[in-house]
Amino acid sequence: MPAGETGEPLLDRPESAALRTLRALAAGDREAFDAGLAGLLAEHAARHGRTASPKTLLPLVPVALAALAYRTLGWAPAVRGGYLPHALITGFETRGPRVAAFGRDRRPDAVAALAAGPLVVERPGCERTVHPQTEALYEKGVEEAFTAIDGELLPVWRLDSVMGDQERLFKWRAGDPGGPTDAQLAALRLAAGAGAALFRVALAEPGTEVEVTVDGRTLRYPAERGEEAGAHNWQRAVAFALITGAREDLAPLVLTGPAFTRPDGSAFSAYREALHAYLTGTDPEKAVRRALQQDERAGDRGFATPPTVLLSQLVEGDEESFNLALADALEAHRAHYAVADRADDPDASINLDVLALACHARRRGWAIRVESRYLPPGLLLSAQPF
Repeated sequence: MPAGETGEPLLDRPESAALRTLRALAAGDREAFDAGLAGLLAEHAARHGRTASPKTLLPLVPVALAALAYRTLGWAPAVRGGYLPHALITGFETRGPRVAAFGRDRRPDAVAALAAGPLVVERPGCERTVHPQTEALYEKGVEEAFTAIDGELLPVWRLDSVMGDQERLFKWRAGDPGGPTDAQLAALRLAAGAGAALFRVALAEPGTEVEVTVDGRTLRYPAERGEEAGAHNWQRAVAFALITGAREDLAPLVLTGPAFTRPDGSAFSAYREALHAYLTGTDPEKAVRRALQQDERAGDRGFATPPTVLLSQLVEGDEESFNLALADALEAHRAHYAVADRADDPDASINLDVLALACHARRRGWAIRVESRYLPPGLLLSAQPF
């Protein structure tokens, strides 16, 4: 029966909660809108929570209202949960920074929070212990990698193996609430040295022999430009060099670049080129713009994206925006590894690229005003300005 025939005002009818919520949105009453949206979701959960079927997994009216609020007024849903997928609410926008690069607006609440004190980004508990047998296995791997047999040249692929093993050791130990230990720092330095050696070998004339120094040892390798000196390892090696601050380890990475041995067709290619452009000072603004565009095109593909916005603030020379973007990058990392079994991945405890840019900014003389177990204080403190 039509509402007019009952004499009951339309907005007072029980099924009109959605209309009242829409009315609050039109009036700009965020408190009423948030309360109305929460009520709609609670009602949906009570009605369908125990008997979920494909057609009830997404409450279309609350999703539509939340999307309308976000896209017109910039209101992020006060209620979080699976009923309001981020991609649908934002129009498949990536979980994105409070500070966007090159002139976009910054969120006033984040700026105010930064002015009041350090931004704190909590890290979920991810304590791990490294089994003694695993440590012994990796130590044996280092000795085998750096010990020549009968004076023969060492195989280049073992440098890649050493870097990977030491990266895993560092990430496992980074879950230790006590902060970085001598063992963690040793793993970082060894990984940085091995990564730099890979690209020193790649720089040499193919067919010749090349001597490199890793961990105080002089080693001889056949000069070759194999897949070990590809873009993925270049990005990892740069991260280790920026964390440790070893200029000698960064030098071959600056001289080569991510596409030195072969083209990089990955979704990270523009970020890597932008990072290389920043390190070389070769039109980094243009390179960062391309990287930001690549990130926008990539959308939410289910993998962790590189910290392009964070890099853009280094390029712009904006210390305040860098700190805001740093908090965003860590929150995005946390959100990515909160899904399914990703929390068990060694990568959950630390983001090498973000940590590397933070350490580099500190050496640049910037204050890091973000506190988090994702950013081990000992590593930041050791990153003294040049």
